[in-house]
Amino acid sequence: MAFRFQRRVRILPGVRLNFGKTGVSVSAGIRGASVTAGRRGVYGNVGAPGTGMSYRTRLDKSKAHQRRVDRAQNYRQSGLQGAGHVTLKCDDRGKLTMLEPDGSPASPAVTRHVWENHAEQVRLFLAKEIEKINDDQDLLVNIHHDTPDLDTPSPEYDRVPFALEAPNFPNLPELPEQPLTRTQRWWHRIFRSLDERRVAANSADQNHWEKEFQRIERERNELEQKHATELAAWHSDKSRHDQEQQAAAASFAQRLQHDIDFMSDLLEEELSQLDWPRETHVDFEIKDKTLSLDIDLPTAETFPSREASLNQAGRRLLIKEKSATQQRKEYAQHIHGVVLRVIGVAFVTLPAIETIEVAAYTQAVNHATGHSEDQYLLQVTVRREEWQTLNLSEPERIDPVSALALFNLRRDMTKTGIFRPISI
Repeated sequence: MAFRFQRRVRILPGVRLNFGKTGVSVSAGIRGASVTAGRRGVYGNVGAPGTGMSYRTRLDKSKAHQRRVDRAQNYRQSGLQGAGHVTLKCDDRGKLTMLEPDGSPASPAVTRHVWENHAEQVRLFLAKEIEKINDDQDLLVNIHHDTPDLDTPSPEYDRVPFALEAPNFPNLPELPEQPLTRTQRWWHRIFRSLDERRVAANSADQNHWEKEFQRIERERNELEQKHATELAAWHSDKSRHDQEQQAAAASFAQRLQHDIDFMSDLLEEELSQLDWPRETHVDFEIKDKTLSLDIDLPTAETFPSREASLNQAGRRLLIKEKSATQQRKEYAQHIHGVVLRVIGVAFVTLPAIETIEVAAYTQAVNHATGHSEDQYLLQVTVRREEWQTLNLSEPERIDPVSALALFNLRRDMTKTGIFRPISI
């Protein structure tokens, strides 16, 4: 194996598809990273290595993710292997058969009943069988469709909002209303003792009211003062938190520009979270403003040799073997697409990088020794300003084989996709 550089990232195929009552969700990531696939792309909140911080990043355009989610939803809807009490099966030639529970072929009447009443389930089953045979062919050939353009936001520090809410103003007790004064009546002037009791009662009510008013007023003042103290403390804590978050964001941005170890950690995180149709390894090293990568590609033997489609009637599969030339061309498109995607992710992840050097290799058997050996298939150097010439807002219009030829490229490949190894 090559291992020319210190860092190695293992990019695993696929994403995890979580099936729930409300549908399908996507999760991916490692070491506490959380990723969300949405209409506008795939975003993640990732722990910035060695900092205790997390950051927000646009991982890729998510077309591959969305195709997998769509396919998984179809699989879930067609989860029954049969319709009713019939089991569905496709043979090697793509012919659909329906089997009774005892394994015997279903009668023409049962077959007709299934098609009349469960046609959608049957077609979903056939779609699933097509996916099995085609084996992610679209993802393999068009992996460059998930190459982010340079307008994609680079990783940025994900500021943590202040967790505590401002203290609510307290519910103050109501102040008592002043008591009504007992007025003097005519009989009070006749019976002096009654008037004295009236005056005494008014005085007692007034004294009680004044004491209660003062007590509640003190309680109100204490509650208001306590709230003012808590609110001042909350403002102080929030201000300190905001300053810390601002400093962390500034530190993140600074390290993203100048700290090579930090940049390497972030790139490793980003690459390791990508959805990939085949296991791929990337070794890399950063020096100054240059990123050097070795990409360990899957071998051509791991690619599907057959392709399937639905016949015109929609009742069986059409399966055909790919020609050797078609397989070679698809493999060539894949490995060039892998290089394009890795370069695009690296430029977006590391805004300080100005030049990327890529060497891509695979393993082949040396028929003289019988051992597998590394064979480099291409080498390319791309500068950031050159990368901007690609219309990555519409990557489906790009031919990855032709695109890499726009840069400083070394490869020895025929028009039919035959590679001869190059020396690195």
